Amino acid sequence: MLNDGILHPQLASLLARFRHANSIAILDAPFPTYPTVETIDLVLAPGIPTISQVLDVILPRLEVSGLVMAEEFMTHVDDATRSEYRSHHRDLDIEWVPHQEFKQRVAGVLGIVHTGDCVPYSNVIVNSL
Repeated sequence: MLNDGILHPQLASLLARFRHANSIAILDAPFPTYPTVETIDLVLAPGIPTISQVLDVILPRLEVSGLVMAEEFMTHVDDATRSEYRSHHRDLDIEWVPHQEFKQRVAGVLGIVHTGDCVPYSNVIVNSL
């Protein structure tokens, strides 16, 4: 029995397949689903887990070139929350795109990790090297 690392079998499988030029989307609770993209639903309750909590677990285990986020995160979220969330991004480069473009990019990711997060526009696309 596994007792260390990523214990969720579907998430472990998705991360094992995260290769060069792949992306994974870590999304908040209200973000729409994409029937054609593998989705791992981690939602337990509103706010559990957060996108930051998921990033804290997966980023140390991946080779990542950067993140993509919606520009609206910078204008619709208060300074303290923005600062707290950005502290979990491990100083990775962030590409800021309009939310509509972000949603289009999600359609092309390897997989989606759906969280219980409720912070607007806190969604992240993680890009491999």
